[in-house]
Amino acid sequence: MLPPFNFLTLHYVYFIATSLICSVILWGSSTPRRSVSYTDSLFLCISAMTGAGLNTVDLSSLNSFQQSVLFVLLLLGHAILISITVLFVRMGAFQAKFKGISLERARKALQQQLVGHDTSLEPIQESVTCEEHHQLAKIDGATIDVKHAVTAGATPAESRNDVRNDDQIQWVDDDQVTLSHMRARQKHHHRRVFPMVGVGARLDLNNHPRDAAPRMTQNEDADLPALKGLIKGTQKYFRSKGSIARNSQFHGLTPEERERLGGVEYKAVSLLLVIVALYWVLFLLGGIIGMGTWIAVNHPDIPRANGLSPFWTGAFFAVSAFVNSGMSLLDANMTAFQTNAYPLLTMAFLILSGNTLYPCFLRFIIWAMRCLIPDRPSWASWKVTLDFILDHPRRVYTNLFPRRHTWYLLGTIIILNAIDWAGFEVLAIGNKEIESLPKGYRVLDGLFQACAVRAGGFYVVTIANLRQGLLVLYVLMMYVSAYPVLVTMRNTNVYEERSLGIYAHDNTDDETEEKSSPNIFIQLVRHHLLGRQDASTPEASRSYFVHQQLRSQLSHDLWWIALAVFLIAIAESGNYNRMPVAYSTLNIIFEVVSAYGCVGISVGFPSSNASFCSAWHTISKLILAAVMLRGCHRGLPVAIDRAVMLPNESLEWAEEEDAAMRREQSRAWGSDKMPVGSV
Repeated sequence: MLPPFNFLTLHYVYFIATSLICSVILWGSSTPRRSVSYTDSLFLCISAMTGAGLNTVDLSSLNSFQQSVLFVLLLLGHAILISITVLFVRMGAFQAKFKGISLERARKALQQQLVGHDTSLEPIQESVTCEEHHQLAKIDGATIDVKHAVTAGATPAESRNDVRNDDQIQWVDDDQVTLSHMRARQKHHHRRVFPMVGVGARLDLNNHPRDAAPRMTQNEDADLPALKGLIKGTQKYFRSKGSIARNSQFHGLTPEERERLGGVEYKAVSLLLVIVALYWVLFLLGGIIGMGTWIAVNHPDIPRANGLSPFWTGAFFAVSAFVNSGMSLLDANMTAFQTNAYPLLTMAFLILSGNTLYPCFLRFIIWAMRCLIPDRPSWASWKVTLDFILDHPRRVYTNLFPRRHTWYLLGTIIILNAIDWAGFEVLAIGNKEIESLPKGYRVLDGLFQACAVRAGGFYVVTIANLRQGLLVLYVLMMYVSAYPVLVTMRNTNVYEERSLGIYAHDNTDDETEEKSSPNIFIQLVRHHLLGRQDASTPEASRSYFVHQQLRSQLSHDLWWIALAVFLIAIAESGNYNRMPVAYSTLNIIFEVVSAYGCVGISVGFPSSNASFCSAWHTISKLILAAVMLRGCHRGLPVAIDRAVMLPNESLEWAEEEDAAMRREQSRAWGSDKMPVGSV
């Protein structure tokens, strides 16, 4: 009955436990005592932790300690900080794995030496000094320099076959794992390498493109010439005859080569840990100093009108923008800076760099570092590490994508922001509040609002005074706010098929007969009416994954929003009878979608500077808090994602198993659907 122990479960536990603990602290530190109810304290803590940014009380009315608690929660819930923790844990796991390999090899080498000299074995000490461990597990270039290596007399074939015999792996001349032995292992264990779980995973994929390809049962271990143009070698990183397939899957490696690959990945994770940590710290410090100093020098009267310190107000603004929360200590949010270019541009840049365009900025920084490295032998190992990060980003990090996908992500975000910007300018015609602004600042305000509406959560004009059409546009944009990064993250997953659940009920072990093709009528219904694909080309297969993820994510998100709106509308029916305009269904939908998208924009409530949810009943606030928790986790990678999993033998088996299945499918494509060599 317990949930699986994986990254998603730990993420939920961390957010819920931290919010509960801090809510008690926030509630107990109220001045005067219990001036903030526990429900509001819990709501504020969850809102800050998830980055939703909605507030049920004016933050300016909180004391300095309570504001500091929210400030810390904004940082603790930021996705970049959590990703730094994941990198740190994975680096420690690599170190522990290398230490185990070093000790095992040293033990075997010592045993062979003692047996060769016909001497009695002495007890082996388990502890290794720091200097010895450094020599044992030192990574030089892309190989593990082990002090006590296996004796030089062993032949390569012997060194390949003396490991993992219990798993029935056999290495052939081309270092490829044979599909027959892979099937034998699957039949022996009666299950796959690891279960297929995760957000968006579907177990009813009877329409996968592999269904259209016939099964090949003879000559399964032969190389397919059509694959020669699709795979790449590993010689760029270490000497090997293995191959690199789609989505950075390494396959056909011997156990020793797997260890060398682990060394390259370890150096990549270690370097990326430093880069991401510096990125997070420097952007935060730059934003805090810049915004705090500007407000303290140019407009100290604005925060002082709310009884706030100017520098503290600017620092809170910067952190809230970088984590994409939208919380503001000022009651008027960013409307007080409608005609100030520096805070608008700085905040917009922090919003983009902290979430929406973070993968693009990070890849640009790594690419620039690679270009600046001098062409000298002493820097060769750094080049190999940076090349590995740029070529295979999803093996080491969740929010770093290949070049082509990064460009697609950048283009998608530019298009969506341009639509928001154009909608603001066009639908502002006739709005007296917006037309009263100077034309130059009106354009600048529209640009800032376009950057903030999808994730930032700030508002530079009163949202309730905007046209209904623009509010509907904002609802749609908040709903799809996480989709560009989310779809890119899952489409570039190393174990793409497994994350979708395609191999969950694959019976290839027992299937030897081809499936009969459906008749024309069934094909018409499946392809055109139901939107299903029976593609028989690799290109159609790749497009299938994006289509499947979008369909899965839409169904995953929509029922939560619909259920929350339904329950809140029932709970607030009495208020609707009293104030039908303020408690309209559109306003409730706007608030729920803003909470689920972790955006934070609100239509507000008359005679109140807080969010619209501040006027709701307690049960409605709790429902919205649950919606924020759920929405915060929709942008996470699926449970089967190499960037959030610790290095172990299951991951190595999964890559070889996927490669074997892809070879079988590609043989069917190459031999039955198209001429060989035309892939």
